Amino acid sequence: MKLSKHSASLFWQGAWDALPLAASYILSAIIFGMMALAAGLTVWESVAMSLFIYTGAAQFSAVGMIAEHTGMWAILLTTFLLNTRHFLMGLSVSPYYQRLPLAHVNVLAFFMTDEQYAISLNRFRHHQSEAAYLYGVSLTLHACWVLGTWAGSLAGEWIPDPGALGLGFSYIAMFIALSYFQLTSLSRILTFLLCGGLAVGVALLLPNGLHLLVAGLVAFCIGFALPAKEKAASSPQAESAQGVETA
Repeated sequence: MKLSKHSASLFWQGAWDALPLAASYILSAIIFGMMALAAGLTVWESVAMSLFIYTGAAQFSAVGMIAEHTGMWAILLTTFLLNTRHFLMGLSVSPYYQRLPLAHVNVLAFFMTDEQYAISLNRFRHHQSEAAYLYGVSLTLHACWVLGTWAGSLAGEWIPDPGALGLGFSYIAMFIALSYFQLTSLSRILTFLLCGGLAVGVALLLPNGLHLLVAGLVAFCIGFALPAKEKAASSPQAESAQGVETA
């Protein structure tokens, strides 16, 4: 089906907005591909994992557990715990997705990652949700992740210790950049610091993945308890009205 001119424009805008994260995505995927190869996966098994599972943190944990010959159920449980944050992310964007057809919502749910969520949420702050834009963001990031995995799996034959390259910091730098654009008020900054510290502390006490869920629940509760005035001020409708008043 041919896209309309408006939809095509939105799609490429989404791809353009995702482009700054592409390099970090590819670097992180290269590291994953190397680790997967070292854990005993073939190139195509690694690529298939990125293509069909597509969850960075859980993939890194899974290949580490595969290398240690951990049982399948333990790997599945860890993957589930690490991905529980997607439930809270889904709740957060659900008001914006309600105007989209259910078929699009179901497809886009697969592509939801921390980075896609952050880019989309920043877009929703100023514009209505459009499926074409979300597909532009989602497919660009997904393609970069799969491409990086393939490249890393091939390069892993010549680089036996990917950790020695120091590329892992690219993942940290990417999340710092994503967080920066969300820190638009004092309450958001305080919530960011509180929940970040909480996640680090809880990670020392609970199994892998639960610290993200605990910190996410606390952040969700804080956001839910914020005064209605602050919520309304951050909505696209409120910003549009403010623009009309100041014009």
